[in-house]
Amino acid sequence: MEEQPNKLVKKNPFIRLLKLIVWLATAFVLFCLIGITLVFIYEDKVKSLLITELNKNLKSEIKVQPENIDLTFISSFPKCALLFKDVVVMESWNKKNRDTLAQIGSIGLRFSLKDLFYKKYNISEIQIMHAEINLKTDGKGTHNFEIWKSNAENNNSVNDSLNFKLEKISIQNSSINYRNKKELLMSEFVIHEIHFKGNFHEEEFELQTQGELQKASLQKDKLSYFQNKNIKLEINLEVKKNEYQFKSALVQLNQMIFDLNGDFKYSDSLESLDLRYQAKNLDVSAILSLLPEKYKQRINEYKSDGEFYAGGKIKYATNEPLMMQSDFGVKNSSILYKPTGVSLTNIQLQGTFFMDKTKSGLTLKNIHALLEGDKIQGEFALNDFNNPHLNLKADGELNLNKLMKFWPIDTLEKLEGKLNFKASVSGKLENLKEKTLSENVNINIDAGLNQILIQFKNDQKESKIESCRVVLIERSATVENLVLKRGGSDLTINGKIPGLFNFILNSKQNLNIIGELKSNNFHAEDFIYSSGQSSEINIPENLNLKLNVLVNELQFKEFKAQNISGEFELKNQKIMISDMNFETMDGKAEIDALADGSNQNLSVNMQANLQNINIQKLFSQLNNFGQATLTDKQVKGFANAQIHCSAKWDNHLNVDLNSIRSTVTLNINQGELNDFKPLEGLSKYVDVEDLKRIKFSTLSSTISIQNKIIYIPQTTVKNTALNIELNGTHDFDNNINYHIRLLISELLSKKRKGSDDEFGPVENDPENRRSAFIQMSGNIDDIHYKYDKQGLKQKIKEDIQLEKQNLKQILKEEFGLFKNDTLKPKEKNKADQKFELEQPNNKKKEKPLEPKKKDDDDDDF
Repeated sequence: MEEQPNKLVKKNPFIRLLKLIVWLATAFVLFCLIGITLVFIYEDKVKSLLITELNKNLKSEIKVQPENIDLTFISSFPKCALLFKDVVVMESWNKKNRDTLAQIGSIGLRFSLKDLFYKKYNISEIQIMHAEINLKTDGKGTHNFEIWKSNAENNNSVNDSLNFKLEKISIQNSSINYRNKKELLMSEFVIHEIHFKGNFHEEEFELQTQGELQKASLQKDKLSYFQNKNIKLEINLEVKKNEYQFKSALVQLNQMIFDLNGDFKYSDSLESLDLRYQAKNLDVSAILSLLPEKYKQRINEYKSDGEFYAGGKIKYATNEPLMMQSDFGVKNSSILYKPTGVSLTNIQLQGTFFMDKTKSGLTLKNIHALLEGDKIQGEFALNDFNNPHLNLKADGELNLNKLMKFWPIDTLEKLEGKLNFKASVSGKLENLKEKTLSENVNINIDAGLNQILIQFKNDQKESKIESCRVVLIERSATVENLVLKRGGSDLTINGKIPGLFNFILNSKQNLNIIGELKSNNFHAEDFIYSSGQSSEINIPENLNLKLNVLVNELQFKEFKAQNISGEFELKNQKIMISDMNFETMDGKAEIDALADGSNQNLSVNMQANLQNINIQKLFSQLNNFGQATLTDKQVKGFANAQIHCSAKWDNHLNVDLNSIRSTVTLNINQGELNDFKPLEGLSKYVDVEDLKRIKFSTLSSTISIQNKIIYIPQTTVKNTALNIELNGTHDFDNNINYHIRLLISELLSKKRKGSDDEFGPVENDPENRRSAFIQMSGNIDDIHYKYDKQGLKQKIKEDIQLEKQNLKQILKEEFGLFKNDTLKPKEKNKADQKFELEQPNNKKKEKPLEPKKKDDDDDDF
């Protein structure tokens, strides 16, 4: 019976554990209560002591409100912490206008609870959260972040009440921006979380670092090494004063993982670095992740596979430039463009990246790849990053449709055909961009194009290059038999075309063509009209041509020409045509012209010599010169003309009538004028049927156009209905002012029509010089006919002048007077005498007529 209690204890083994838990919980509660009580009791004293000691050791001004300083225990359990909120730290350097070094959400200085009993505070941890820190080093090497005094600067730095024996530093959700003008170094990154562990108060200790940086960027000497990358760190260092030796280190840069070893020296700044690295578990996708952010969207459309290797070293010393070298390569890799399923396979290359104080560069050797079976190979070298010099060798055969499906070109809607090439390029990049054919650039290319089909976006027409060979040797680019078809046009070009491939890949690049152009059919609308707008002219800014032209047939709207030869030049949207000869409108033409299409319109200056041109076709093909009074349905004949003209059209080919300036020296043979309305008013004197169809053998005149007015000088029209002399004006609104002279003898003859009329028998004057003067004025739809007094006055003046000459000639012949007078009498053309009636000279002097009060010009005829 005595062994019963022992048996009961053995049967309840959890009682001891329960008692232990209760005691531990009680101790924890008591510990917390003691901690809270001590914090409450000593809060003011601790705050005062720590702030006083901190101020003694600070070189920089720190701004924080008293209510934002707390002594805590619960949030920092099991340690106490002096917590500062909303802290502003000013720069440490001695300047009048100091900027903000940091804005910090919170800083926690942690120490043990027992320090409250002994009143000796050993700060073991520092925690910083939500900070924006701007670190700077000026050109002299002075830092703005030296906020803590050294022992030499502060005799009170050794104090038994406050010591920094740091074992851990944590930074969370903060950003750091560093600018070093002396070293030309810039760095910025966001700290998601990073922890430093070690006995920082010892001279020798092991430092452990773990953390994650986001949006990290590094730039040295204006050269960016990486931008906006994510970095993860796991680093163990042996620290001996200011010397650091890597024990182990793994750095993950985006998807790339590097194994690091080496050492560096750091006191106030980085003094030296000797680092070696080896990349692990790399693939092509990891390398693509290092490209700039702006390309990431495009990169996401590609899927890569294959092996990638890399290794290298980095060295740095104060006042010495950074030295970097890396060897890398790709084996058995492929890149798939996911939207189309087209792959670049069997990718292989060997590369080296290097940079030191004397040289820098990137080389790629033994490049091989297959694009859906099409082979590409070559070598690449880029030397001196400050002033890059390129050396490139490449050859291959490509189906351009496959290339478009693998790497779409934004400016192209369609690209098809075959390209085979062998190329080498050497020169500075700045010269390759701006002076492609300069002496500083060597380009050798032999390329063949076959059945190339190109269509730019927003262009409804395709351009087809049936065949072509392009050869560029020592800055001389030649094109052999470039057969181009577009719309209904065909062109064969031989000559020089610098920048052809740039233009094919980017329509904004210049296309320069110098040589010879031949064409069986050339439709100007296929090239000068903008896409989808058949009535809008758009001469490309980047198209420069200088060609000897041989065209069998050309068409522009209704205008047609054949057997064209001459010189054609286009530059800066200006077209110059020199010595252009062609056949058109049943005749021949020779033209020199300049057309400027650079100012949202088309300004033309032209000189032309026309021979035996069919007038009806001239009016028809030139749209009746923009007027409707006299059209191709009303004129016939053949013209010889010398034309000087200028005018402006908008980009829809609407002419600016005010801009037309022209002088035309005109000769018309076998002419015919049908249903010309202004002449119908003469039906009072001539049979209407005769006026509806007037034929004339010749017509000569010099006509000018200005300010929308056609100026017609004194012109004789000898025709089947009635010979007419006329001059006057006819504006573009069909307002006319004609002065017409009719021979009386012909009027009477036409009026009589073979028999006597109301005037009775009429006997012609001996010299047929009597005339009737008529003025036609008004709008073409409302013409007024009047007696033309001005025309009569002009005729009298001409007769008096003629009589003077005749009198002098008689006196000279009979009496020998006026021998020195060089004037000669006007010889009469006997063949034309029947059309001229002279005003009879009456022997009896008649009293001059008194002028009428009413102006005779207003009398109706």
